[in-house]
Amino acid sequence: MIDTLEQADIRDVWDEIRPGIEYTKRKTGALWRPEDIYAACISNRAFVYIGETGFIVVQPGQNMFNGKSEMFIWIAYAQGEKNIERFQSAVDDLADDHGFDKMTMWSCRPGFDRIPGWKAVATVYERELG
Repeated sequence: MIDTLEQADIRDVWDEIRPGIEYTKRKTGALWRPEDIYAACISNRAFVYIGETGFIVVQPGQNMFNGKSEMFIWIAYAQGEKNIERFQSAVDDLADDHGFDKMTMWSCRPGFDRIPGWKAVATVYERELG
């Protein structure tokens, strides 16, 4: 079964999606707060799309080196199994419908390069000071 995605006003779906946002934050150790996602969506810097079993929050952007338009996948959350297979086509359509040249995402989880079309292009290293 392929899921579809429909754009939503975050004010209308916040109570429904916040638990998934909080779960993802806990699981990944992300530095953002759920309120950051809410604020970005309210100010039209990010957009939320709802599927039958999950949601995605994306941010439009432009690559500063080559000028190509990019759709950054800030958070993707779904319940159940084989979610990538269920949602990838809908996410591809979303990016294509909005004229993006590529999609990007950050993940602390290895293995996304085994998904057709995705490849790791960088590794981020951090060093705490002080």
